[in-house]
Amino acid sequence: MLTALVAALVLAAPYWLFVPARLRQPAVAGASLAALATFDLRVALVVLAVAGGVFGQMRLAGRGRQGVSVAFALLGLCALALLFVWNKRAAPGSGPLPSQPGVALLGTSYLVLKAAGLLIETAREPAYRGSFAEVLGWLVFLPTFPSGPMEDFEHFRTQRPAFDQVRVFGGLERILIGLLKAIVGAEQLGRWAAPIVASPHEHGAGMLLLALYAVTVRFYLDFSGFSDVAIGLGALFGYEIEENFDHPLVRRNLTQLWQRWHMTLTRWLRLYLFVPVTRALMRHDVGDRPAAATGQLAAMIFCGLWHGLQWNFVVWGLLNGLGLVWVGILARDLGRRLPGTVVRWWRQSVVAYTISMALTFNVFALFVIFVVTDVPGAVAYLRRLVGA
Repeated sequence: MLTALVAALVLAAPYWLFVPARLRQPAVAGASLAALATFDLRVALVVLAVAGGVFGQMRLAGRGRQGVSVAFALLGLCALALLFVWNKRAAPGSGPLPSQPGVALLGTSYLVLKAAGLLIETAREPAYRGSFAEVLGWLVFLPTFPSGPMEDFEHFRTQRPAFDQVRVFGGLERILIGLLKAIVGAEQLGRWAAPIVASPHEHGAGMLLLALYAVTVRFYLDFSGFSDVAIGLGALFGYEIEENFDHPLVRRNLTQLWQRWHMTLTRWLRLYLFVPVTRALMRHDVGDRPAAATGQLAAMIFCGLWHGLQWNFVVWGLLNGLGLVWVGILARDLGRRLPGTVVRWWRQSVVAYTISMALTFNVFALFVIFVVTDVPGAVAYLRRLVGA
């Protein structure tokens, strides 16, 4: 990572001095593809193949061949799913964090979701615009390729990089902040907490709770730190990259937390899982609440599997899904039965906000244990934590 970052910083000056405005997009795309090919030729070939498939789907949809377009999209989604599963299974030593090595093909998890979303959009909208160069440039854009944010295609392709001193220096500052988060903060917290998580029977409840907090903050610093670096690098080369985190750990419920955690991922889950599943069930007269609950659970279980194809990630996704169902459906129904003065106090009081924020953080942290260890290990950790 640091080698690529140094190379990008070195190339920024000649990029602005010598590359004409009309060639900046293809120059960035070409440099990104060359860098990936240097790192692993297979990655570059996979990206070219995926870009070709997505662009082919665009051409089919644009010619009015809707049936063929939908069939091609389904075939493409199946191919992407196979690529994703192979990548996860071929790298058993990899972890869910951006900083954890061991992936078989770099950036495949994000590549699959981005391409799948665009395949679905082109099947829905025959007039979807985009050239092969724009699709390739969007998929291969190196700052966001390894770990996001998952930039929207239309937002990315319509940008025209132009030098802005404020943006460039702001990008450098953002890169520094991201490196401090990921390399200093997340790394140190992870090193401190790992032995405690590995041997919970050797520690008391207080230390186990502190380790759980450390692991949770580590996850935030790691993911948001890499997003900061990506956003900063994008700004350095004239691109505005979408924000991915908005202080999620100080929100008052799980819904607000997830609306501000890895926001480009949660947008994808909402658009391509939660909404379609919920609407499909409502069309079959399942009822609003059961449909929304099922859609929420489906989206979060998928989110868990996207992080890792093991049972602990399924449990993590299921628990978060149940938490979101509680906040979005059950707690609202309960609130309607409470006195108005109690509801107003809960919504407006600083004390109530502090209580709800603390509860939310603790619940989210309890779920995180299923990300860092397997199910038996997580259960043993939690049992030790509560003194069982």
